[in-house]
Amino acid sequence: MIDTDIEGLGPKEAYGYVLGFIATLKQTEGALAACEEDVSLWTRRVALASSRGDTALAAQAQGRLDEVTAKKATLEVELTDLRAKVAVLKQKLTRIRMTGERSVDTDLLLAQLEIAVGKKDDLSQAMKEEESKAALDELKKKMGQ
Repeated sequence: MIDTDIEGLGPKEAYGYVLGFIATLKQTEGALAACEEDVSLWTRRVALASSRGDTALAAQAQGRLDEVTAKKATLEVELTDLRAKVAVLKQKLTRIRMTGERSVDTDLLLAQLEIAVGKKDDLSQAMKEEESKAALDELKKKMGQ
């Protein structure tokens, strides 16, 4: 199933699925905000170590800054992707809600019923009707005499 393929779900299931994506989107936004703070922190630390002339410490801080910057870039790409998917999912969810529950497949329902209780015995039903008519005719003859 593709991430945005929710057409086969009912309204409740589709809503839950979209809600999961929105929660992931919010978590990613939070992680990106934290990552931006880390970038700012390590940028200040690199500047501090450089201003004090400690090149070894500045190099280590720069390494950490590079890691945090790479993580931030990854989160930004992920966030862009999630936002696009959530927008598509919201549109599809609106369509699903407008159409309501999926219609009942009557052929499938009949097949399931036949499996559960067996096929309708038309011959027996016809014979019972004929027997009833014959009994009624005989009763009419007796009453008419």
